[in-house]
Amino acid sequence: MNEKRARYARGTRREAILGIAQEVFSAEGYAAASMSHIASRLGGSKGTLYNYFRSKEELFAAHVQHQCDCKVGEAFAPPLEGDNPVEVLAGLAERVLTAIVTVEAATFYSLIVSEAQRNPAIGRHFYESGPRKGVERVAEYLSRAQADGQILVDDFQMAAEEFLSLVHGSLHWKRVLNVVPNPTAEQIRTQARRAAGIFVRAYSPIPPR
Repeated sequence: MNEKRARYARGTRREAILGIAQEVFSAEGYAAASMSHIASRLGGSKGTLYNYFRSKEELFAAHVQHQCDCKVGEAFAPPLEGDNPVEVLAGLAERVLTAIVTVEAATFYSLIVSEAQRNPAIGRHFYESGPRKGVERVAEYLSRAQADGQILVDDFQMAAEEFLSLVHGSLHWKRVLNVVPNPTAEQIRTQARRAAGIFVRAYSPIPPR
């Protein structure tokens, strides 16, 4: 029982550190943020912080991993299955857009883009932790859909990347640049269905007349 409590307490503390780190990195950026500041915000010593993360680089990597796991988990929790690929992909597109157009998500994405120019390793870690996992999940679904005769794709990974690019569309960029307010659920749903419809028409096994 004591071991279980210790693991729980450690997990709770780690989550608290990641929560504070998210606030500090978002407000100050990676370069300006310091372990000392994060430790002071946490209410503990820097030594305690280093018991969990050996460096700022390791803490930031954990922050990126945590954010990506949350977003991918939200979008891909429901299984990608069904007889109508438009409905399946529209549902996925709606969940992806809902996850990435929030203020928090837009701020996180802007931070990654900014820091990746100075440190390409940050960009690679983000890609491997988030976008690549999404591409792989979509590619797996497309492979199953083709086996069922629902679509006809020559390169599943490339097609998955194309689909997710359609999903992001202009709405994501406008949110990252903060030129539009948070979209409504109806606006998200409209773009999601449009992206799914365009994609499925492009890869329909039945040639257009």
